[in-house]
Amino acid sequence: MSLTPDQVDIYRSEGYVVVPDVLDAAELSALRGAVDALLAGAKGVADHTDLYDLEDSHTPEAPRVRRLKQPHRHHRAFADLPRNPRVQALLTSLLGPSVRLQSVKLNLKSAGYGAPVEWHQDWAFYPHTNDDVLAMGVMLDDFTPDNGPMMVV
Repeated sequence: MSLTPDQVDIYRSEGYVVVPDVLDAAELSALRGAVDALLAGAKGVADHTDLYDLEDSHTPEAPRVRRLKQPHRHHRAFADLPRNPRVQALLTSLLGPSVRLQSVKLNLKSAGYGAPVEWHQDWAFYPHTNDDVLAMGVMLDDFTPDNGPMMVV
């Protein structure tokens, strides 16, 4: 699985491309299970950690996690994701054969209390010496306009 020339053109002109169904049902299930396992570990946590960025309404008894930071360092499913051959094929379609992982994070949008991720640009946070960098997003759940998906301008 690599990007078509039309998809590469879209990326180059618009700054993003959406590629559906890169991961199969079993891979998505494994990632969702990894999220559940990591979130279960937030019970009893009182403050932000190297893994947990907590909502303002979080308590150790009623955990509310805003973001999982560097989940690839805490669960094998997230360590394997950037190495997935289909993911690699898509990335090398845009970057060439030298792909390097800079960071991983998982923003959570929990119903009823999830804080929004406000308008921002990631570019300023990339430690780069050239502009051959990109952010890859993997949606673990279906999304619609009603559940607050990421928007691109």
